[in-house]
Amino acid sequence: MPSKHPFHDLARLPLFDLSTEEISLEKQVTQSLERAKAIQTAYCLTETDIRTLSQVFWRMHIDPIVCLDPAATSLLTIQLNLSAGTLAAYVDDQPNHRPLLQCMLRFEVSGQFCLTELDHGLDAINIETTAFCQPDGSFVLHTPHPGAAKFMPPTSPCGIPCYAIVFARVIKQGTYCGIRGFVVQLTDGRRMAAGVTSRVLPPRRGAHFVQHCITSFNMVRLPQTAMLGTLDGTGDTRLDFFQAIWRVAIGSLAIGSAAIPILQMSAYIAGRYSQRRRVHNGGKLVPIISFKTQNAPILTALAQAAVLKAFFQTAIDIFTADAEDPRVKHGIAVIFKVTAIQHGQAANLELSERCGAQGLFHHNQLSALFADMRGIAIAEGDLLGTSIRLASELVLGRYTMPESINPESLLARHEIGLLSHCRQVLATVGHHRSDAFSRMLLPRAQKIVQSIGHRMAYDAAVAAGVDQAMVDLYLRTAIRTDEAWYSEHFGMSAEVQFAQEDEALSTALPLLDSWLDATNVDPYVRAPIASDARWKGFVDGLTVMTRQDDLRGVEDAEYNDMIRAHL
Repeated sequence: MPSKHPFHDLARLPLFDLSTEEISLEKQVTQSLERAKAIQTAYCLTETDIRTLSQVFWRMHIDPIVCLDPAATSLLTIQLNLSAGTLAAYVDDQPNHRPLLQCMLRFEVSGQFCLTELDHGLDAINIETTAFCQPDGSFVLHTPHPGAAKFMPPTSPCGIPCYAIVFARVIKQGTYCGIRGFVVQLTDGRRMAAGVTSRVLPPRRGAHFVQHCITSFNMVRLPQTAMLGTLDGTGDTRLDFFQAIWRVAIGSLAIGSAAIPILQMSAYIAGRYSQRRRVHNGGKLVPIISFKTQNAPILTALAQAAVLKAFFQTAIDIFTADAEDPRVKHGIAVIFKVTAIQHGQAANLELSERCGAQGLFHHNQLSALFADMRGIAIAEGDLLGTSIRLASELVLGRYTMPESINPESLLARHEIGLLSHCRQVLATVGHHRSDAFSRMLLPRAQKIVQSIGHRMAYDAAVAAGVDQAMVDLYLRTAIRTDEAWYSEHFGMSAEVQFAQEDEALSTALPLLDSWLDATNVDPYVRAPIASDARWKGFVDGLTVMTRQDDLRGVEDAEYNDMIRAHL
C-alpha cells in the first residue's frame, strides 16, 4: 500500500524504531544526532530553502517525525534555522563561511547558537560575553564572570566538529560597538578547543536527552573573518542587535508548530486506546470512548490541530511578506507559539490523564510528549515573558496586529474588549513603567496574547475552509477559556456556553474515526495501548518472572474447595 505521506518512510527506518529508554546517555546523543541528519537527508533543505524560508522548510517542522525524538528535532532546528540560517545571511559578502554552511547542511559538523547567558535570558541585549577588537583586526573572546557563561546549547564533544555562532559585545579601542555574532570552533569532535570550557548539565528527567551545557570562553583568539558582518551597522545598537538575531523569531514560529503533530499524536493514541478499552455499563461492556468525558478532549485536540495548521500557514504568509513591519512579524511568531503551546500542553495533559495509569508510562508516548513540550514552551523565549513584551507594546499602541476578517465574531470582539480595557487601565495608572502598570496589566499579558491567537486561528480556519464541525468546536472551546468575560460582556451564562460546546461536540462525535484517520500519524505511533497488536507485542516482550511449580502440590479438588470458600 503506498504511503499517504511522502516522508512516512522516515518513521519506518530502523534508526527511528530504536528505543532510547535502555541505552546510555552518550548513545542517546549519538542516536539523536543521526536522526537529525536522517530528517535533513529526507527533506534535503538547501541554502535557498534556509534563506527564503520555503514551504519545505516549514513543512519539516510539522512532520510527525518530530514526535518520535524531540531531541533530534531540537538539534535539527538549532542547526538549520539558527546556525545555518544566521550564517546564510552573510555568505554572499563573506564567502569564506560558505564551506562551513554547506557542512552544516550535510551534518558533517554540529552547528550551535550561543546567545543567552546565565544572567541574561530574555534580556539578551545585555549579554556580557565580550569580543575585544585587536589592533590587527582580530578579536579576543572572553567570558568576564560565571554569570556571563552561555546557557543551554549542547556544546560538548559529540563525535563531529562543533561550530557555534557566539554573540558578544564588541569593544574597539575602549568603545562599545554593539553586539555581533562570531563563528567559533568549539570542538574537533573529541576535544574542546583551546580556551573553551563546556560544563554538561544533568539530563531533564522524562524528556528526550539533549546534552545541554554551560559554555564559557577564556581569552579565545579569533581571526578578523570570524565576525559576521561589519561594525558599521545602522548607528542604532538596539536595531543592529535584533537584526543580528532575527532567526530567533523564525525559531519561535517553527518550534511552536511542533504542537500540531503533538496534538495529533496525543489525540490519536488516546482515541484508539479509548476505542479499545471497555468497561461495564448498564450490564454490558462498552468502549470508554462513548463517554463525553473521554471523547470531548480527543475531539477538541483534533479540532485544535486542524485549526492551528491553518493558522500556521497564515502566520508563514505574514512572516515571509517583505513589506511587513518586522515588529509585526515577531509578534505573529509570539502569538502563534503562545496559542499553539497553550492548546498543546492543556490537551496533552488531559489526554494523558484520560488514559489512566497507562498514560504515565514513557513507552505510551503521552508523558514524554508533555515533558518535551515544556522545553518547547521555554525555547526561543518563554510564553509569559514574550507575552508581557508583546502585550505591553500593543496596549501602548506602538504597532498593531493584522485586523480580523470576521470583526463581528465573538473571538474578535473578545480580543478588542481585552485590549480596550487594558488601555483604559493604562490611562488610569499613568506611565507603563509604573508599579501600578506592573500589577494591573502584566498578569493579563498572556491572556491578551492568547485572545489574539484564538481570533487569528479561527479567522485562518474559516478562510482555509477547515471542516465546519472543527471550526465550530474550536470556537466554543476557545470561548470557554474565559467564561467569566463572555458572561459579563455578552450575557452568555456558563450554562449557555456549556450547552453550545456540548452541541458542537455532539455534531463532531460521529466524525471521530475519520478525524483520527486524517491525522496520518499511525506510522509514527509506538504506544502499545494504541492497538491490540501493539499491546500483544509489548506484553510478549516483557521480562517474565514466575514459578509454575508452586501449584503442583494443589489437587484439583482442593483447588475447587479453595475457590468455593473464597466465593
